[in-house]
Amino acid sequence: MNTRFLVRAALYAALYAVLTLAPGLNALAYGQVQFRLAEALTVFACVDPAAVPGLTVGTALGNLGSPMFLADVVFGSLLTLVAVAIMQRLGPRLVALAVPVVVNGLGVAILLAVLLDLPFWASAVWVGAGEAAVMATAGAALLVLARRRTDLFGLTHHPAGGPGGAAASGRGG
Repeated sequence: MNTRFLVRAALYAALYAVLTLAPGLNALAYGQVQFRLAEALTVFACVDPAAVPGLTVGTALGNLGSPMFLADVVFGSLLTLVAVAIMQRLGPRLVALAVPVVVNGLGVAILLAVLLDLPFWASAVWVGAGEAAVMATAGAALLVLARRRTDLFGLTHHPAGGPGGAAASGRGG
């Protein structure tokens, strides 16, 4: 892990936290109906390994404002870690956008059911719908941008095989 990696991870963490805690955006960041614009940043896990720890820490920071406080800080961060780790393995493919929808839709619904006694399936549908809306719009736009312009972010693109995939073997990217 070098300084450049740590700086990128810190930037992802800060951006995620700011986009979650910012006045106006924080109104829909928690509860049964969620619309977290910050979730679009998970796309960067497909092209930058630093996004995995960065977004995990960013989620923990963003969840400091949650009504479920400590449980959301811990378990919400773990859900993000699972989602971005899977996205990292998938690479910059359209299917990667579905990962946080499923992981958060089901995982957050469990938290809401256990901690706030909200109905699981209704929560799964609402959280998943909000996540799907973010990923289908801002997430898809960032994915297209990240795939086409890795130079814009100072990243190196690697296909679904992860670092050392087809691009590293000389088969193209």
